[in-house]
This record gives sequence, structure tokens and C-alpha cells, in this order.
Amino acid sequence: MLTLGIDLGTTKVAAVLYDPDASGAGRAVSTEHHAALPTAPGHAEQDGEKMYAAVLRLLAELPPRELGRVEAVGLTGQMHSVILWSGGELSPAVTWQDKRASAAGHLDEFRTLSGRPLADGFGAVTLAELARQGELERWRYAASPADWLATRLTGNPAPVTDPTFAASWGIFDPASGGWDLKAAAALGIPLGLLPPVVASGSIVGTTRNVPGIPDGIPVAAPFGDNQASVLGTAVELDRELFLTLGTGAQLSFVISPESAAGWTPPPAVELRPFLDGKLLAVTAPLCGGRAWAWLGGAVNNFLTSLGLEPLPEKLLLDRLDALALEVDGESAPVVAPHFLGERHNPAEFGSITGITLENFTLPNLARGLAAGIVRNLGDSFPPEFYRNRERVVGSGNCVRFCGSIRREIERQFDLPLEIRSVREEAAVGAARLAARSVRKAG
Repeated sequence: MLTLGIDLGTTKVAAVLYDPDASGAGRAVSTEHHAALPTAPGHAEQDGEKMYAAVLRLLAELPPRELGRVEAVGLTGQMHSVILWSGGELSPAVTWQDKRASAAGHLDEFRTLSGRPLADGFGAVTLAELARQGELERWRYAASPADWLATRLTGNPAPVTDPTFAASWGIFDPASGGWDLKAAAALGIPLGLLPPVVASGSIVGTTRNVPGIPDGIPVAAPFGDNQASVLGTAVELDRELFLTLGTGAQLSFVISPESAAGWTPPPAVELRPFLDGKLLAVTAPLCGGRAWAWLGGAVNNFLTSLGLEPLPEKLLLDRLDALALEVDGESAPVVAPHFLGERHNPAEFGSITGITLENFTLPNLARGLAAGIVRNLGDSFPPEFYRNRERVVGSGNCVRFCGSIRREIERQFDLPLEIRSVREEAAVGAARLAARSVRKAG
């Protein structure tokens, strides 16, 4: 059974062909969508049509014969984000990196009004801020970009969403399986804008007029990219920790509702919906791979300030990685990479401490940053939560290509790190879920 998985990410779009009856993931393609829009400070917006155009480009890269045999389509993508539309008019997608609510001084008020631990970039916060500015009246529908993509592929006029995306907006009620309507009303969000919540993996329609894909192919409800990445790489869900370093960072593990009962998560930890009644305990710092890229950018800024030519980014980042591997961790400064704040504390800043006259060198700084990126994940959970876990499953380019990061992961968790052969893990997870859903329905 050949299935197609599409991941509508923060910076790129990926697509995979997946056959659970054969060797799993087959052809995988990806491209940067270049959808970021120029915005006011603190705002983060993207052009949805550019993202959709990138999806169509990827479909054109896949073998037409195989694409024509696809029996199901699974979708995933960036969580927390919001896009609105009415008729043929489409708003910019406001992404999870948006900070307009705290910039306007409204975030704490929104938390109080809703009674929920909301954060900048959460869909409910974005909608509340847009409502406060009188910018919602013109729109009929609101959804995550991936849910909007589902309407484009199926021709459905109205979106639906699943618990993973609904929870990422910050006002999902797990007890009812729907929206916290009281919180939404308190935030000034028109209740009619909130898409109906359906079970994860539900078939939400069939393809219609999608280049390269036959009409009538079932499309599954989009599944959050965090959960999809776990599903795409997991072998033993209950024995593994799942660590992803992309633009941001995520450390996740699957737990039962019984295990979560009576546990109060630390501020940096969320309990997110998963599959089959299970939960995903997640910490998601805003700076993961982006912190590593920051160091490369800083070095090039120093070179430019000295009148020297900057180095190509990949060459520079590879060299920084090699330098970090040359030094031990005892002498490195301590780097706390909160360069974008954190969801639970937007006012938190990054820092470099423990500097001496001898240790402030580029190799030590690179080593300290690698350790800090991983420590920012591991320190969010008490160590007892790692008990009965046998390995860390790593994904994302920063894990795959950065040896100093891999070394720090094994040191932090005292567990072996496995990087599986799966590429575009979130897209694979979406494809796996779609295949499962079609088989259940059949």
C-alpha cells in the first residue's frame, strides 16, 4: 500500500512515498519554501500560496508512476501557527515564532482571561491579539497551515483539525475532545472561527484536481509535526526518548494517562495528545538548530567587522563542529541558549557564564553551545522520567550532521543515541498514520 506523506514545515516542505508492506519510506524530496514575509518587529508571517506552490513543485519531482499508485495521503506541519481565509482571500500564516502579543503587553492578560498557560505563537494567542486589533471580522475560517493544505488538496470549503493541532493552539479541552469554548470566548475569539475537532487520522476528504495524484484518494486529517516525527521514527514507543533538533528543538516521550495522573509538569513541559489514548510529554525550546546557526552567524559578523570575507555557512558550521569535538567539556563556558526566550518565559534571555581569561576560545564556545542546546532539553525533566528508556532516537539535521551535538546527547542522557535511516521523519509519520487509517476504514 503506497502512501504519500507531506510535511509543511517552518522553513521547508517535504514529501515521501511510504509503503508499510515493503521497506517503508521510499523516495523523499524536500525544498525550502521561502515563504517568510517582511513584517513588523516581533511578527512572524508566511505566504501560504508560496508554501502550496512548493508542495506542487515537490509532487512534480516524485516519479509519476509511483505517485499515480498512491492510496492515501497523510499531512503534517508546523504546529501552533494560524492561517485565515474567506472566499478567495487568504491571510498570511502567523507562525509559532510570532511574538506580537507579548510585544503589545497582552500575553499575561490572555493567560489570566483564559486560565491557561498560553505562550507567544500559540494559535489562540494569535487569534486573541488579532481580535483585539479588530482584524478577525473579515475572515470566515481559521486553521493551521497543514489543515488549510488539506482543504486545498480535497476541495473542502471548510477545515477541520485534530487534537494534536487543536492542543497546539492552547485552548483544547482533552476531557471533551473539543475546544475550551469558555476560554475562547474570554479571549474574544469568535467561536465560529474554530474548526471542528476530529479524531487523529480521520479521513477528511479525497483528492481533487491535485497535479500528479488521481482524484478520489483518501486524505487523512493532518497530524502535528512533533507527534508525526515520533511516529515516523519509533520502533518501541514505550522504551525510547525522541529528540529532534531542527529550527527549534523537542524532547518527547510517550506515556499513558495513568502515568501522567497526579504529575504536575514543570513549566517547560507540555502533555500533548498522541494516539490510542496515550500522551506525549514534550519540552520544546525555541532555539535548537537555530542556536547553532546563530554561532556561525556571529562568527561571520565578527569577520565582516574586521574587514574580512565571511565564510560559506555550511563550511563554517562544519568547522565549528570539528572545533567543538577537539576540546573537553570541563573548561568550556556555560551557554544557556534562550536566545528567543522560551514559551513559558518569553522574557528569558540567553547567557554565557563561567568565562575566564583562558577559556573564551572559539572551540570552547562551540563546545559550550552544543552542551547548552542539549542541556536545555534534558534539564526540563526529572531524571526518573528516563527510567525504563533504553535509547535516544535522534532526528533533524542538527543531530544528523553535528558530531558535537551527538556526543552531548549521549553524555546528557547516559543512553545510546540511534539515528535511524528514516529521512523526513514527520512526513513518514504522517504517511504511516494515513496508511493505518485507510486500513481501519477498509
